Amino acid sequence: MEENAKRGLGIAAVILGGFSVLCCMCLGLGIVQAIVGMIFSIICIVKGTGSGKTLGIVGIILNGIGFLLGAYALFSLGMMLNWDKVMDPQIWEQMEKIDPNDQNQIRDWMQQFFRIDISTY
Repeated sequence: MEENAKRGLGIAAVILGGFSVLCCMCLGLGIVQAIVGMIFSIICIVKGTGSGKTLGIVGIILNGIGFLLGAYALFSLGMMLNWDKVMDPQIWEQMEKIDPNDQNQIRDWMQQFFRIDISTY
């Protein structure tokens, strides 16, 4: 690999790391970007020299932060959900009876899936 290609891979790793940090609350999207960015960063660190290696290190840090924030967001959502209700097929059948124009009906139906009060959202 030539040096410009390694530097380009390092820049891509840093950009993916930045996006993974920004998208950490998008429920999984940030994690996917962080993993791809980590792979790019590791390639830059192993095969790069000079600025390519530096970009790889910065990419590892950003992607690591993005991965941890994304994992925390998924874990937090998992803890907020009432899994007994999520897996109940009778509740999903009730969705057909809801008027899509009535926000109160929609909110009341969705509230049964969460352990927290979502009426203010």
